[in-house]
Amino acid sequence: MADIERARQLMVDAQKAMDAIETYTCVIHCHERIKGKVRKPESIFSRFRKPRSVYLRWQKGPYEGLQASHHPDRDGPSKFQARETGLKGLAGATTWDHSAPIIDSMYPHHFRTHETSVAHLLALSAEIQEKAVRLGKLSIADLSEVDDPLLGKRTSRLVCELSKDPADGLRWSRTEFYFDTDTKLPLHFKLYDLDGEMFGEYAFKQFEANAQLPPDAFDLKKL
Repeated sequence: MADIERARQLMVDAQKAMDAIETYTCVIHCHERIKGKVRKPESIFSRFRKPRSVYLRWQKGPYEGLQASHHPDRDGPSKFQARETGLKGLAGATTWDHSAPIIDSMYPHHFRTHETSVAHLLALSAEIQEKAVRLGKLSIADLSEVDDPLLGKRTSRLVCELSKDPADGLRWSRTEFYFDTDTKLPLHFKLYDLDGEMFGEYAFKQFEANAQLPPDAFDLKKL
């Protein structure tokens, strides 16, 4: 089987696996470059429930204790809630629109909260890959079995080279996905901007599929 067909099969198998998952919990390793500057890695506890409910709580680091949550029934399609730490947190949760410019200066996470999930990254990656194939702008740089130190397990590593031309609308010039051999999911993503520099790295560690979540799993509470 040609590498490009093997790559497509990895994505198909991953989507089937994601379709069978209603909820999960994990700890996200997040390492991003924002406005040209590489930030320190962040560790974020997360809960997810289909279709788009996400809860985030920053662990040790400069944003420790910060919480953010998106719940479609509560927030609609374009808003999310955040709760600060310390004295600011006494005011409770604050609702923001995802498009508010102030968010990028106030909150550490470059993705909008509702986009911070395996489901979103998988769907977006599949869309971009298929568009790249149609344009003839996708090539497989590596497809191999490797041990992933961040996930602490055996994975299938898929590296795709895409176009750096903004006119092609492919968003990333290079992607690296690490598919967990147990779940079939890409639980580790490395994404590169059109300039070839790192956009972000996201590893969904300690992944528990179909985890039991409490009714208030997406509420922001005083810690």
